[in-house]
This record gives sequence, structure tokens and C-alpha cells, in this order.
Amino acid sequence: MTSPHPDPDSQLAALHAQIDAKLVQADQLQAVSEQLRVAESSRDGSVTVTVDSTGNVVDLVLTDAAQAKRPEENAAMVLATLRAAQARLSERMREALTPLLGAESETMGMLMSGYEGRFGTPPPPPARDYDAAFDDDDWRR
Repeated sequence: MTSPHPDPDSQLAALHAQIDAKLVQADQLQAVSEQLRVAESSRDGSVTVTVDSTGNVVDLVLTDAAQAKRPEENAAMVLATLRAAQARLSERMREALTPLLGAESETMGMLMSGYEGRFGTPPPPPARDYDAAFDDDDWRR
């Protein structure tokens, strides 16, 4: 005859298995987070900023073209490029963590909410510069 009460030993073993799985997942999340980097360059390519998963700058490259600019221009360009890199963090973290957590998991939602709240979401890609020489409306001339 089977008991109507679950076996405490099997319940404890199942709990231990869940805890072990969560610890492995936490180690995987930490490894992904430590390796993640996002780099963005200014439109003219004179500034490149790389941030880690926490949004901190880990590399800053100024090309020779930056030397020709006024200090205020460079400062503004560095800050704008930094913000662009930070804004892409949530997108990159989602890509990196989806295989581990699942796209719709509660944990993923909480993590992404934190990133988006702190850094925002990435802006849409810049529109291509308009070139009147290749305006399609002139095809009839």
C-alpha cells in the first residue's frame, strides 16, 4: 500500500537537485556576464568606447581625427558614444542569456527590466545619409 504522504527523503533529494541546478545556472550567468563587452564608435569613427556588462568603460580609443577637434567636442562625443554603448547592453545581455534562461522566463524579465531601467534601450540604427545624386524620383528625366 502506498502512503498518501510523499517520502521526505525523495522530496529532500529533489530540492537538492533544484538547488544544484540553480547554482550551475548562476555560475553560467556569471561567466557570460564577465565576458560580455559592447563597443560603439562615433559617427565619424574618431571615438570608440567599450563597456563591460555593468556599463563601466573598459576601453576608450581616440583616433588622430579626434586631436583636430575642440576638447568640448571630444567630450560630448565620448559621452554620446558611451551612452550608445550602454544602451545596447540590454540587447546584448538578452542575446547572451536567452539560451540559459529562456526568452520569457521571470528571471530574464527581471534582469532585462534592470538593464533597461538603468541604461535605456538602444536607439534605432541611424538613417542613411540622403544623397540627392541618387534620388529615385529623378529617374524620369
